Amino acid sequence: MFDEKNSFRKKSEAGKKRKAPRKSRLSMRTKLFVGFIIFAAVMVGVIWFLQTVFMSGLYKNVRLNETSRCADILAETDTSDLRRVSEELGEKYNICISVYKITQMSGIQKVKVHESQNCFIHNIASDKFLDHLYAGAKENDRYFERVSLDPDRKRPGENGTTDADTVSGDSGESIILAELIDGDDAEYMFLLNTEIYPLSSTVSTIKLLLTYVSVLLVGIAAVMSLVISKIMARPAVQMSREASRLAMGNYDVTFDGGGYREMSHLADTLNHAARELAGLDKMQKDLIANVSHDLRTPLTLISGYSEVMRDIPGEMTPENMQIIIDETERLSSLVSDMLDMSRLMSGTPKLNLTEFSLTETVRETVERYARLREKEGYAIDFEYDCEVYVTADRVRILQVVYNLVNNAINYTGEDKRVLLRQTVADGYCKLEIIDSGEGIPESELPMIWERYYKSSSFHKRAHLGTGLGLSIVKNILALHKARFGVRSRVGKGSCFWFELAVTGMGDVASSDGFDA
Repeated sequence: MFDEKNSFRKKSEAGKKRKAPRKSRLSMRTKLFVGFIIFAAVMVGVIWFLQTVFMSGLYKNVRLNETSRCADILAETDTSDLRRVSEELGEKYNICISVYKITQMSGIQKVKVHESQNCFIHNIASDKFLDHLYAGAKENDRYFERVSLDPDRKRPGENGTTDADTVSGDSGESIILAELIDGDDAEYMFLLNTEIYPLSSTVSTIKLLLTYVSVLLVGIAAVMSLVISKIMARPAVQMSREASRLAMGNYDVTFDGGGYREMSHLADTLNHAARELAGLDKMQKDLIANVSHDLRTPLTLISGYSEVMRDIPGEMTPENMQIIIDETERLSSLVSDMLDMSRLMSGTPKLNLTEFSLTETVRETVERYARLREKEGYAIDFEYDCEVYVTADRVRILQVVYNLVNNAINYTGEDKRVLLRQTVADGYCKLEIIDSGEGIPESELPMIWERYYKSSSFHKRAHLGTGLGLSIVKNILALHKARFGVRSRVGKGSCFWFELAVTGMGDVASSDGFDA
């Protein structure tokens, strides 16, 4: 007993844990706001990183690329036009350019364009260094020499120094590009000198500027994020509010997508769902009312007649017993319809396909209404030309015919006439059930096959139905993959029909057919 109590307690606690409400999540507006802020912070961080970490490297690469571009242009320039091109390039790119005509391995300056008096090659006084650059250019297609701009360092060629003593210092560097070209009369060497200064002070300035810019950008991003998130989240908030009302059973709601395509599609879907739920709610209320009425009436009669037969001598008559039997059958029919609809909607029932005479099945159905015709004056006619055999579930097809005939009887006109017509064409047997009632408005035709639906056309016998008959017909014929439909005109009656493939035919019947 103790173990059972502990086990029950553990299960209860586990159930409570499973049923514990989830923690509240962030709203869409909050997530959008946080997302915009993170995006702004990431963008500011990227700008900081690029400006402070890569600036020096980018600056150096740009200057080197500009120097190489100038060298390419000079290499393609005619020797007679070197001065003009050198002056243009030096002024455009702020690069010092010197051109030397090489005669017997000695450098003779021909063109000298210097934009800066601090240019390294502008102050070259050592032929040894020129020879060094020439040797480098001779050995390589394009030779680069880097020289420190530290004033305490010795210049190459001074007091026996070489390029090994010219490593870049903290105060910047001067980059010399040397390249040889063959002219018409001699070999030429041109030197391009560009200076790269450290950007520590520039970076510090940019950092300070970025600090103010970052604060400003984050502030602007926060305000814009707040406004944008509010605007973007407004349709979702509105739909959430309307959905809560819908969940409480208020179907008079309207969803608005706020102009966004995806939200508009969702809003349209929810509006359609609200309309469908409203229609379904009305149909279910109508069903409850109909079923309550249909159950109460026969039960009242059964109870009343039973009490009379019990308490009053001589009332145990066949007529009273027949009334009880009729009302019992009416109750049984109502319950059967509801059970059939439940089975059809819960899944695909298995069909018992056999070959049988559709004509004989219809005849049997019509004959079952013989007593009704005699007592209430109904005229139910069946017209056919021959015996037709089909392969289907005979019980289900009999149910279809019964429901359609019963529907026609409920809605037929004052003449109380119902016509069943069987025709054969293109390998299909078409059965039509025609009444002479008030007809169905065209706007209601698509809905008459739905559950619980009953036409607005009033008839004194129509209240006996549950609104499930035509829905049962639709589902059974859909299982058979049969074609079916309805034609109706207001004031002219209705014609329900369905078609089944013919698998065999019997003898031709008389022209009068079966006339009930």
